Amino acid sequence: MGAGKTTAIRSISDREPVSTEMPISDEVTSEKTHTTVALDYSSVELETGELLHLYGVPGQGYLDFMWPMVAEGALGIVVLVNAQQADRVDSTAHLLQRFGALAPQACFAVGVTRTDLTDGFALATFRDALLERGYRIPVMRMDARQPIQVDFLIKTLLSYQYARSLPPGD
Repeated sequence: MGAGKTTAIRSISDREPVSTEMPISDEVTSEKTHTTVALDYSSVELETGELLHLYGVPGQGYLDFMWPMVAEGALGIVVLVNAQQADRVDSTAHLLQRFGALAPQACFAVGVTRTDLTDGFALATFRDALLERGYRIPVMRMDARQPIQVDFLIKTLLSYQYARSLPPGD
């Protein structure tokens, strides 16, 4: 929660995204006022003219019934993680494992948000912790409000998918 999925989709979309944001109840202590309760959807046209469909789904386990619907046929999956989250390594590894089972053909990348608000966050330490768990994937800092950073993360993910599809020796 609070990693910037809705913001990232909005920042690069070619049209107004479909969003299921709802106000957060007063019991939740957070600076967030809204949260996604189902999914966000939009699209962006790539330089090749192809349409890239973007889905943002919450990472909370009680909403995992949505995950198979968006993972089916996915070429790539970006996991956004809030650097302020205390269990960021465990929760990221859990999402990578679950989505890896749902979309074994997909490539993965991790975008870490809110690093500027997190004292002592070290990207290399976070990346190494994921690598120790077997995840050799792109992991980078990003600001979900900055279209160029979101675009770079997605292009990195797509380049991994493209490289994976090449026959050996090419």
